[in-house]
Amino acid sequence: MTILDSPAALAECVPALVAAAGFFDGVHLGHQAILAEAVARARAQGAQAWALTFEPHPLAIVAPARRPLLLTALELRLERLAESGVDGCLLMPFTPALAARTASEFVADVFGGWMMPGRRCTVVAGENWRFGRARAGDLAALRVIGGGAIGTYEAPTVTLGGERVCSSAIRQAVLNGDLPRATAMLGRPHAIRETTIAGRGVGGGIGFATANMRPSAEVLPPVGVYEVAASRLRHREAGWMKGVANLGFCPTFEDAALVAPMLEVHLLDFAGDLHDETLDVRFIRRLRDEIRFDSTAALVRQIRRDIAAVRG
Repeated sequence: MTILDSPAALAECVPALVAAAGFFDGVHLGHQAILAEAVARARAQGAQAWALTFEPHPLAIVAPARRPLLLTALELRLERLAESGVDGCLLMPFTPALAARTASEFVADVFGGWMMPGRRCTVVAGENWRFGRARAGDLAALRVIGGGAIGTYEAPTVTLGGERVCSSAIRQAVLNGDLPRATAMLGRPHAIRETTIAGRGVGGGIGFATANMRPSAEVLPPVGVYEVAASRLRHREAGWMKGVANLGFCPTFEDAALVAPMLEVHLLDFAGDLHDETLDVRFIRRLRDEIRFDSTAALVRQIRRDIAAVRG
């Protein structure tokens, strides 16, 4: 997937464009519907389909205290967008100067290149997509400001069980540990990407070696033990491997002395060194709370039960 940060440069090389507009945090079912509509329209029109998004999140500039925790860091967000089939991504830096632009100025800056003879652009977005200072612009305003030169299409809202699929609902579901709800809205399990670090060797010492991570992800489920699936970034051909993960503070071992939760992933039937590797970890389901055991033997018995539950 091609990535550009300049609308003018994109207009020069892509005179016929269908743009899917949004921040696309999580690239959930609602986002996927917008992207699929843009791709379908582009293919029918002999145009290219591109995602139009920003970095950082606009609220990080406009109102930092209200900036939401993000489901996906930029790297994962771009990968999810590429998987949608778009030809490229117009990734614009969201700056204080851009935030100060009026709706009319925003349209001129971003879409002006397609308001010239011989060029055409259609913008596909959800009902809550806004642009310009104080979020004054929407799809209807874009049509008016563009003088009819820019086409628009409002993608229908996607609902699940009567609830609108949106990033905020998914974020809350993950934070509450409601993984089935989050998975249903995302269309796949919630995943994080982390790099392993050296552990204390306790897991290997009791027969259950773990890949240890200090999560930097902003949205994590509550402390507990989970069924997970993991994929090695450098060995994606190996696919997803089942595992059991403890997200927490290792209370059975007093010498752990953790001030922030660690993620320890035991991959079933895996033998190898995962030190300093980057893993994608999907949270499949919650197995139980994190427990302080009276002995290592009791912990080992519980881990065996956890593994049996995952195999089952």
